[in-house]
Amino acid sequence: MTIISLPAAATPLVNGAACSLPALIDRARTRLAEARTSAEILEVRAAAKAALHYAKLLEAANETQADCLLLIKRAEIRMADEIDAAQQRGEVARADIHGRGIQSSVRTSDTRPTTLNELGLSRQRVAEWREMRDAGEAVVDEAIQAALDEGRAPTNADIQRAVKGGHFRSHFTGENEWYTPAPYVEAARACLGSIDLDPATAPAAQETIRAARFFTRDDDGLKHEWHGRIWLNPPYAQPDIARFIVKLLAEIAAGRATEAILLTHNYTDTAWFHAAAGQCAALCFTRGRIRFVGASGEIAAPTQGQAFFYFGPGIERFRASFASFGFIR
Repeated sequence: MTIISLPAAATPLVNGAACSLPALIDRARTRLAEARTSAEILEVRAAAKAALHYAKLLEAANETQADCLLLIKRAEIRMADEIDAAQQRGEVARADIHGRGIQSSVRTSDTRPTTLNELGLSRQRVAEWREMRDAGEAVVDEAIQAALDEGRAPTNADIQRAVKGGHFRSHFTGENEWYTPAPYVEAARACLGSIDLDPATAPAAQETIRAARFFTRDDDGLKHEWHGRIWLNPPYAQPDIARFIVKLLAEIAAGRATEAILLTHNYTDTAWFHAAAGQCAALCFTRGRIRFVGASGEIAAPTQGQAFFYFGPGIERFRASFASFGFIR
């Protein structure tokens, strides 16, 4: 695992030329989705940190600073996974209770595992990244959104407090469930003809969705077969979102689910997003962010855009129903 350190720059450069903030953020987001090594992930993190520094100098909008911070945190979550995988492969030494790297019995320069210190990473930093990863991406999103709701730019301290203290709004539990606005549900109904099953929902949401059959959290939709035309807006916290998407793909492969529309955040750097994108027939990236509706009627907007995945033979129906919401590929 090769780690590189990049100097922060006041004015970010791309190929030697000054780059606008939106272009820099878009480029970093794309690079994170395409990153395959720890070095590439850390390059994205460095670029996002430079962009955040630049945004603060320019007094850019709170939302722009939030986009930069979100990219930094996504990269750090990815790094936690990379380090764990490298330690399992024996490429990076594990630390003992005193913080020393535990080396293999063969200590030649060619075979001994690299230590975190040699990689330029402290145990504390890696521990923070792991803690944030284990808390889940939704915790980071909620902490950032809470700051924006207060009319200010989010900070690292906001995220650390949320991760350590759980001070965030949880998704799809009790009074804190967020429902898809009616226009998007009606577009799904127009595409599918009708909705046979909603496997991750709440009774209140069915006032809009009106699925022939549905499973709530208590029902645990993962334990049942999914038949017919599926509408799925899964819980967005890990590991639930990955489990629901794996289940959807399995039901489609088994032939029980005949058509499906899946709604998620556009987490293009995650394995589950790539799995769904690799098997769907069409994909709509929303223009702007969906303003989800709370159980009490309150409105909340996430910190990133969304994506609708379509599975089935009716690609033209999907295009006709969702073209007004964003870009379709």
